[in-house]
Amino acid sequence: MIPTPDTTPATGDPGDDIARRYRYQWTYAAIACCLLLDDTQDAAEVFCEQQEDVLVKHTAGLFSGLQIKTRASNQNLWKANDEALIAAFARFAHLEATFPGQFKAFRFLTNHPLYAAGNGRDICHLLERVKAAMDRSGIGDRVVERFLARIAKEAGCTEDVAFTALSKSIASDELPKLPDIHSRLLDTLTQVWTRAGECSHATVSKAASELVRDCENASSLAHEGLLPAYLPLVMDDLELVARINAKRFDKARVLAALDRGASQTAQLDGDPESCTIPGVGSPALLEAKLDAGGFSAVSLNSAKDLRDKADYLGLVWTKKLGREQGLQRYGHIRSMVLRDAADAYESTKRAGEPFGVAMLTDLRTRFQFRRRNGGLPLHECSDEHLAGVAYSLTSECQIVWSIDRPWEPRQ
Repeated sequence: MIPTPDTTPATGDPGDDIARRYRYQWTYAAIACCLLLDDTQDAAEVFCEQQEDVLVKHTAGLFSGLQIKTRASNQNLWKANDEALIAAFARFAHLEATFPGQFKAFRFLTNHPLYAAGNGRDICHLLERVKAAMDRSGIGDRVVERFLARIAKEAGCTEDVAFTALSKSIASDELPKLPDIHSRLLDTLTQVWTRAGECSHATVSKAASELVRDCENASSLAHEGLLPAYLPLVMDDLELVARINAKRFDKARVLAALDRGASQTAQLDGDPESCTIPGVGSPALLEAKLDAGGFSAVSLNSAKDLRDKADYLGLVWTKKLGREQGLQRYGHIRSMVLRDAADAYESTKRAGEPFGVAMLTDLRTRFQFRRRNGGLPLHECSDEHLAGVAYSLTSECQIVWSIDRPWEPRQ
């Protein structure tokens, strides 16, 4: 078999993996934001990509700097001589030098195991030895002293400053694996968000995703697209304040993001096994019903065309999303159209004369004002698609356009 671009895994192009790791970091930032909802914690604010991957401001005014590091399961264990690890702790020392005494703690957090052998390549062992010493001169271990000297050199600071930074640093490999980070966020939210107990799992998941999206925007300076273009040209300090504020989360912002996500209207899902497959109706029944409702031949031709287009869109969804999800989406649209058709029928029905055209006008109005402004997702449906679904339901004998039913056999 000749390999093709759409069936062969890419090599040398790690863009998808990088994006996944950024997503992990944003999700962990959302987990950190949950500290703001826990009254037993002393977190006052959380910042995304401000000095560190995650910066926590405590109620007493001190800070904690968090670096989030991910590795694939097939990579080597984290060791104290790894360049990435050295760079992380050098960053901690640099922050201590820049903001002396303002950091309460530094945390190196990873989803990949740390090397643990109680020697010079064991970062936890090295940090314990630093903490056990009263000051730099009291270390008394050449391996630890060499590690300290390297951190100081990389950070461009004195060894005393590097000692101070390392003495308040920890390294932990207890972060969840890449596929499990969203589940960890959900678990955390159910413990600290009071509304979680009132919401379904799907609603909590939507709220969590909205918080992650907010953390993503905060991390990527998305606010810049909302600022006047001239702002940096006239007042640099205002632009700087706006940038930092965009990275800042307090309790109110976290709750607002969660409430925004939870308020997103759910789709009208049902059992996929009970969903109707597109295109199963009777064209003859559609024609008979519309004729009884007073539709012209031109309107009948349009109805057949729109029905076919709506059924085709339903089939496209089953191919694109898979049978179950596609049928659920199609069923969601059908439920909305059936509800609107029922209301249109009740408001326009008249005995003794055709009212199908008036019912159609009423139905189109409901599409334009109720559905376009109602919050329920319409996916890719135009008003014409919605009308086509109504005609498809008509061909299945679920919608009628007249009181008389001449298509039914007489008793």
